[in-house]
Amino acid sequence: MNRTLLLEELSLNAHPAYQTIHYDGWVLRLTDGFTRRANSVQPLYKSTLPVEEKLNYCEAQYGVRGLRTVFKLTGAHHPVDLDHTLEKRGYEFDAETRVQTLALDSAPSPEGSAWAVLDTYMTPIWLEEFARLRPLLDEERDAFTRLQLQIAPRCGYVRLIVAGITAGVAMGVIERGWLGIYDVIVEPALRGQGYGRQIMLHLMAWGAAQGASHAYLQVMANNAPALQLYKGLGFKNVYSYWYRQKYAF
Repeated sequence: MNRTLLLEELSLNAHPAYQTIHYDGWVLRLTDGFTRRANSVQPLYKSTLPVEEKLNYCEAQYGVRGLRTVFKLTGAHHPVDLDHTLEKRGYEFDAETRVQTLALDSAPSPEGSAWAVLDTYMTPIWLEEFARLRPLLDEERDAFTRLQLQIAPRCGYVRLIVAGITAGVAMGVIERGWLGIYDVIVEPALRGQGYGRQIMLHLMAWGAAQGASHAYLQVMANNAPALQLYKGLGFKNVYSYWYRQKYAF
């Protein structure tokens, strides 16, 4: 299996959808509109049906649910000219994201004086702090909770405590020797003080202790502070993905 397909499959399992339709090599994910990633078509595998027929099918599936049709593309999508086809059909380019990886045996050990609390399930306090830092509306919090409870692989939820308050949170998902790093958020008033790095180091140390040999993450191409943080930890770009979305039904 090539690296792009492997990491895309890991991401699917780490960020599940309410409903999934497998359609001739394409994966349609449906989650009532909560997060673009969980409400998009991912054309991961080879197709056999005519592309126009497939596009009509996808648009019907999302349209009947009152959702815009969104495609997540990696450059390894099928068919290879799908991005151009979607552009001609009126789908706009959006949210370029970089996928980066790191061998955990090259990661620094945890550092700093902050106290890290790591649980293997989503505790009420972790959810409360995540919802505060994100921030999430009540209905978004409910959707996030439901998605977290559907994750099948092993998870870790970390909180970094500084002077008695939560300085930041993150969560990780372990599968097939990989640690997926998600939802890294630092308290706005405490940013720029190295706490994001500390959260990452504690989460990676936990992943290595659980048997993971590599870590991966996804970061928006325009998120300069996060890119700088991950570069400082040794993460390298592997590939990018982006979305094609129609902004009108």
